[in-house]
Amino acid sequence: MRSNTTQRRGRGSVAALLAALAALVLAAPVAAAPIVDEAAVVYDPHAVATIDLTLSPEAIAALEAEPSEYVKGTFAMATTSGGPGGEETTLTPTPHPVEVRLKGSGSFRPITGKAAFKLKFKKVDAFLGLRKMTLNNMVQDESMAHEALSYLAFGAVGAPAPRSGYAYLRLNGEDVGLYADVETLDKVALEKRFGTFEDPPQHLYEGESGDDVLEGEAGSFEVDEGDEEDRADLEALIEAVGDTEVPFSQRLAAVADLGEMTRMWAVERYIAHWDGYAGHAQPNERPNNYYLFSDASGRFQMLPWGTDQTWDLNLEIPHRIVSFDSEGGLMFNECLADEECFRLYWEALGEVTDAVEAMDAGGFLADTAAMLAPWQAKEREDGRAEATETEVTAQVNESAAFIANRPAEAREWLAANEPPPVEEPPGEEPEEESSVKPPGVGPTLAPSPSAPAVDPLRLGRIAKRPQALVVQLGFSVDGEIRVRATTKLRGRSVTACSADPVGVTRGAATIVCPLNPSILNRRADGAIRLRVRAAFTTATGDRTVLERPIRLAAL
Repeated sequence: MRSNTTQRRGRGSVAALLAALAALVLAAPVAAAPIVDEAAVVYDPHAVATIDLTLSPEAIAALEAEPSEYVKGTFAMATTSGGPGGEETTLTPTPHPVEVRLKGSGSFRPITGKAAFKLKFKKVDAFLGLRKMTLNNMVQDESMAHEALSYLAFGAVGAPAPRSGYAYLRLNGEDVGLYADVETLDKVALEKRFGTFEDPPQHLYEGESGDDVLEGEAGSFEVDEGDEEDRADLEALIEAVGDTEVPFSQRLAAVADLGEMTRMWAVERYIAHWDGYAGHAQPNERPNNYYLFSDASGRFQMLPWGTDQTWDLNLEIPHRIVSFDSEGGLMFNECLADEECFRLYWEALGEVTDAVEAMDAGGFLADTAAMLAPWQAKEREDGRAEATETEVTAQVNESAAFIANRPAEAREWLAANEPPPVEEPPGEEPEEESSVKPPGVGPTLAPSPSAPAVDPLRLGRIAKRPQALVVQLGFSVDGEIRVRATTKLRGRSVTACSADPVGVTRGAATIVCPLNPSILNRRADGAIRLRVRAAFTTATGDRTVLERPIRLAAL
């Protein structure tokens, strides 16, 4: 059974998570070639940038008449030295051509209010490599922390998700207010995570307002990327879901990455994302706020969206009370009823519980609330704020209470619903953790007499991907981590994978260790036993090494 205790990490852990994700370009299930990401500065949840939009009177009038149609304008963005009134460093030396439209459903506001925006740049005018930007007005989240915190939680377990930063917007020189600058999931973002996007055959489908993988419903999905006319990949997914003669996990193996999907669903349930795919069953309106992304072979992953109404169980609205196993989207329901898929979901929820606790979500919420407070005050004084200071404080407190209570709620459900153990083939080694100190290396950091003992390094879940190992780690101090796996070949030790050293601050990190081609070839012939080794060196030179044996099944 999964342990019911997890070490608490410091608030610096979110910075560690961001550093690890930046090094991995948002850890994806399969390692991709590194891509220089100029736009990383745009999605920093620890800072507030400024954005200036300039629109002509004719463009304003056009948006009042047709909010969803793009109009032309100019754009400028700058980083800031801290709060309002500080030094601004421009990211756009001259006003940048941009196209602008309004967005939103329940959060929609007219251009005269605190409107939410979609921005679009022509290829020749791409901003830091970006072609699109999304500015959410956060009017349904008084804390203004939910989106940034949610996407960090997805990233903590290696579930691909957009990044999110903050920006204070001025329109024609007039203050509008504080926005969540959420990374638009388009071809640019997809290639940073998954490698080259091939059009055709790949697609990014947007699911909203009841879109689900039901027979005859492929045409209801909006195609955000890919060929709109050829939806053969989505049709194949729908056909597999509908083929009830075969167990769910078996019939979806060729068309969906259930390991990734169950991690996404587990995060949705953990953060109480009632308005997502696994949120709740409400005909004609749910599921909502998700994307289906297909690779070149037609195999799908699922990506989250619209996470502003999370981190809170609203007991006054029944459909917003999200348990861990109530009904949601069709694939989630089928997963709960399938033994193998349920096990994946159960394991993923345990991983999410540990990872969110390790990244100190409560600390991030408190730090973010403090960072945003002066900008929120400026918005109330000069802009178009909808939330009072009292409402902001109340939502922050409610989310803090949710964060504090959720681990115990999750572990109680995990303990009550643990699936039966899987019988390992005869002769297999059990997965166990050992602590090894290499010769000549000093002791690990000792805690102060007044503090409880905290290990500098924790080796968490090791996910086995077709081409890589994805290793979850936790740290109680700053340092450098290196991950390596070895196997025995003809009596000698051979490196199976090796990840470059990564500098981390205390908290949680996900390291992708790509498997060597020779190991991939051997894996095609049969199962392989590996020993995974995580070596952590602190800033003061102390070293801790943890090892774990694992078995890679044959491909």
